[in-house]
Amino acid sequence: MTTVPRVVFAMAAYNRPNALSRTLESLLSQTLREIAVVIVDDHPTPEVQAVVDEYAAGDPRVVYLPNATRLGMIANWQHGFRCVRERFPDTPFFGWASDHDIWHPRWAEILAGALEERPECVLAYPRIMRIYPVGRRRITTLQDTAGIESARERVRLSIVSMTAGNCVYGLFRAGALERVGGFPRVLLPDRYLLLQLAVAGQVLHVPEFLWYREVAAAFSYPRQRRMLFAGPAPVYAFLPPTVQHFGLLFWHLVVKGRGRPEHGRAAGLGLAMSQLWWSTKRQALHPDALWRRLVRRFPAGRSPRVSRYV
Repeated sequence: MTTVPRVVFAMAAYNRPNALSRTLESLLSQTLREIAVVIVDDHPTPEVQAVVDEYAAGDPRVVYLPNATRLGMIANWQHGFRCVRERFPDTPFFGWASDHDIWHPRWAEILAGALEERPECVLAYPRIMRIYPVGRRRITTLQDTAGIESARERVRLSIVSMTAGNCVYGLFRAGALERVGGFPRVLLPDRYLLLQLAVAGQVLHVPEFLWYREVAAAFSYPRQRRMLFAGPAPVYAFLPPTVQHFGLLFWHLVVKGRGRPEHGRAAGLGLAMSQLWWSTKRQALHPDALWRRLVRRFPAGRSPRVSRYV
């Protein structure tokens, strides 16, 4: 490419040849033409290669980088971002792309324009349409932290009011994402990334339906451990995600002092403690919290049966 693209997508692909054509069509049909798509394939197959070759042959904006060995989702996301920054270091905006969702043609144009108008924002994301095996569901109650100066309040809102899985497929200011370090090696890495961005700046929600997200499987921590890591999950990945995130935030903001000059180590400790409090409270009040499941299983007046031989 002779011109610097304004938006570059890193697609973390994993053996979805049947959906890949649909996704590439949506990305390459953006009304903002100054884009590029870097595909980092963690499960190269002849079927995926054939789809990519068909599009790359007619569009130089497509770059294909198959992995020699499986990296796991987190390492592949990291690899994709590094490859984009190496090839397009001057590109101002970055987005992660799946190999199965659909992007509205004006996604890049609208979100890039929104970030250009709001230099204090590090991420912009749109309204979402979730696509299930049967039916669709509009996600309309999304929030943001635009206009909020307090980092502690941004951290609180990112935990209690924002869905990380939707936000993380928005459009990032590439320099801000580089400063916070991208995806970490923890469970719910998108949630932790949103926390880091809440410390770094503001998140903007654009109230237009611009992304169609395929929902294929129910969430579970065992499934995350299998998908996020290439080999056995590290021991700390069996701790509650709230504890993992607190430990990382404490390390980054207090020990390493990465929040400076805006947030010194003392302020960083306050932000880490706020994260621990609000995340714990959110988990305790969640409709699927363990104590709620136990109450539903054993209603009032009925106690669990205990063997008399115990």
